[in-house]
Amino acid sequence: MFQVRPFHYGKTWLAMLFAFVFSAASMAAEQDRKEETQKSSKDTQKPSSFTFKVPVDVVVVNATVTDKQGNSVKDLTVDDFKVYEDGKLLPIHTFALESYKAEQITDKNGKVADRGTSPGREEPGFTQARFLSLFIDDLTVSSIELFPQAIGAMQKFVSEDLGPGDQVAILSGSGRAQYPFSGDKAQLLNELTDLYKKINVSSVLKKDCPEMTDLQAQNIRENTPDSRSLEVAVIETIICQHLDNEPNSSQIATNMARSTAAFQYEETQYRNRTLLASLRQHIRSLKHFEAKKSVILFSDGFLSEQLRYELQEVVDMALRAGVIVNTIDIRGLFTAQYRASDRVMVGNTVASQAVLSQKPMLRIEDAMRQADPLAQLANETGGLFFKDNNDLHAGIQKISDNQSFYYVLTYASPAAKSDGRYHKIKLEISRPGLRVNHRKGYYAPKEQISFERRKKEDIMEALQAPGNLNEIPMQLSYNYFQLEDAKYQLALLTRVNIRGLQFLEEDARHKNLIHLVVVAFDENDRYVDGLEKSMELNLTDPSYAAMLDYGFTSKVDIKVPPGRYKIRAVVRESNRTKMGSIKKTIEVP
Repeated sequence: MFQVRPFHYGKTWLAMLFAFVFSAASMAAEQDRKEETQKSSKDTQKPSSFTFKVPVDVVVVNATVTDKQGNSVKDLTVDDFKVYEDGKLLPIHTFALESYKAEQITDKNGKVADRGTSPGREEPGFTQARFLSLFIDDLTVSSIELFPQAIGAMQKFVSEDLGPGDQVAILSGSGRAQYPFSGDKAQLLNELTDLYKKINVSSVLKKDCPEMTDLQAQNIRENTPDSRSLEVAVIETIICQHLDNEPNSSQIATNMARSTAAFQYEETQYRNRTLLASLRQHIRSLKHFEAKKSVILFSDGFLSEQLRYELQEVVDMALRAGVIVNTIDIRGLFTAQYRASDRVMVGNTVASQAVLSQKPMLRIEDAMRQADPLAQLANETGGLFFKDNNDLHAGIQKISDNQSFYYVLTYASPAAKSDGRYHKIKLEISRPGLRVNHRKGYYAPKEQISFERRKKEDIMEALQAPGNLNEIPMQLSYNYFQLEDAKYQLALLTRVNIRGLQFLEEDARHKNLIHLVVVAFDENDRYVDGLEKSMELNLTDPSYAAMLDYGFTSKVDIKVPPGRYKIRAVVRESNRTKMGSIKKTIEVP
């Protein structure tokens, strides 16, 4: 005998869920769930006999180690490393050597085996499939003139360098472009051809009188001790607003400059924050793909001083999801010289000319600070930062062909409080003459995430993931028949393979809690209907053996009018929070 306790959650919750998922304004909010339970009175009175805990205090550190010549060092052991948090030496829990690129496997004659084209599984010639996300920043970019060169580099990479079995997704920070993983060159090239039409081409609104860099606006807005930013802006305002002969011209110009700086600062902060949230959301959706996962962010940078916590959240998510973040500075070889479209102010006095002569240095400082978060994202996740080069295709090639190695270490943080404090990380290597690059610290979470919230977030991300999650294999089939009211009864049958899942063994039983969500969308991705089920598996040895062989099936019935539908199914187990998903387009009748 085996015991399965089903819990069925009502459709009201799913409707609220997808209002949450597909509304950009709700990214920072969590909606309450209204449940309709269908439990026996026994289940209602008796709490679950076992619980699953998700460790939240594990810190992941990626470390690249090179010798004096810049070559990767691959023969270190865990005994060669020491990790400190806030100056305290801590034991290393796990240790592994990883490679950025899927390693080739050769046969006994030294010939490289061919890779297959099936995504999400290990291929004969490589240890794992490669999933590459091309993520273009269409939120903070300084000029839409940078997009064509970046898109052209992507097209050249797909056309000339995409390997068999490689899977590529194309996304934008605004969310207007979301093309799921595919290995079809023709489809990818078609998508890239239309990419410019889809992405957000409205750059940050900036006034040209006075013209300010983002750093200059931030310095004025934050009243930093560096007075150059305001002094230059005041002189430019007097000149371009023709205030020379006005009484109190300096005060008028100062007020106008501060107003301009505040406007520019607020918009750039909003765009920067939105970009990081979008990037984190995509990386989170990759967590449950079993593959070599990497993201290439195409951007000309952004200021992150006021967004340190959000930036570190992206790094933390990438490390936990096993995703390497690479960055390409799409400005190419940067120069502080003015462009033809720039408005250049010339002072009419020696004093004003001296002040305005500082403007090129302000532009250089802005460019350097804008590049800092791009470098941090790459360095702290084990990726590459490609900059100061106009050949962006060469940058993608360098990232794709990179065979560098990195070490992955984890340890348990002694800081158990969810107080948002920053904790410093230091790595030491016993072997002299080596250089180690790693993340310098992390921010503790600002709040504890409950099991229920984590489950809900996982399911939402899985439904939006750019492909089918492959940690738990599953199949989806369907049938339908017509009802009297011109609608159809659509029966959706899912089969889940539990091989590879870890069950909790307790009281001679094999225990796990399985969540299954099946949802139907119309052709315009509008939510139609769906259902969530939770099943508490409490299996005897014979039942567990039988389920290993046959898996388990679940049927969901929904009523739909005639039409074309996109069906999405997600399964999540609670012991190790592994997930699987599948998507299928069907037509009724």
